Amino acid sequence: MSSPQTEAPTLLLRQEGGRLFVTFNRPERRNALNDVMLLELEQLITRLEEDASVRAVIFRGAGGHFCAGGDIRERRQQTTASRPGVDIAMERNIRAGRMFLRLANLPQTTVCVVEGYALGGGFGFACTFDICLVMHDVQIGMAETRIGVAPAQIAPQVVRRVGLSNARYLGLTGRRLNGEEAVRLGVAHDVACSAEELDQKLARLLDDIDACGPQACAATKAIMNRVGEIPLDALIEYAGRRFGELNRGPEGIEGQQAFLEKRKPRWPSLTG
Repeated sequence: MSSPQTEAPTLLLRQEGGRLFVTFNRPERRNALNDVMLLELEQLITRLEEDASVRAVIFRGAGGHFCAGGDIRERRQQTTASRPGVDIAMERNIRAGRMFLRLANLPQTTVCVVEGYALGGGFGFACTFDICLVMHDVQIGMAETRIGVAPAQIAPQVVRRVGLSNARYLGLTGRRLNGEEAVRLGVAHDVACSAEELDQKLARLLDDIDACGPQACAATKAIMNRVGEIPLDALIEYAGRRFGELNRGPEGIEGQQAFLEKRKPRWPSLTG
């Protein structure tokens, strides 16, 4: 049964079973990231890090745009308000970087559906979530260098997504990609030409996610996120431990039994 929709100042949340739909809700500013939204996201991440009832998180933007990046008006005010020894904009930038890292490491499968603009921080979101669907006419990219700053906190996520060469190409030109280009460079995974097609592709994607074991997906993300972060020998040991835990646990037992019986698995973590 669907839960009632709750509204936060900058986020709209709606949970349907194991799916949590999150909508960036500053349409008057093309959903630009400000301090209030950052706080709301931090609070949401804290919840999701411990919430086993949610297995997929789907992010969209209100008003026809995903997220136009950081709120430059607010940043200018923070710069003006800064004083010697206290750089408010810099501190906010570091907070945002930590938020992106926590998003990347969530145990849930995260999906973004991108329409309209996804620039700067919005592009960072698109490169941070596990799976990205885009409309064909989106405008997405790293716009920071065109306004004289660096894409400081999204750059690591972009490099992880598209590789160093493509990240340099995007960051050092500030050019915007459409949907087909985003898929070709590896930013997005699928593109749609209409709102109806986009919704259909999202529905099929969520069905595919539901077919997979939630704990198996969480472990897969955790293993992949450690590639390049820890020595290979240590990663082999870590991955082997996670495999063993799953293989002898209720999810592994059910999944393999369902395969042998030629039926769909009934994931214990979802059925209690």
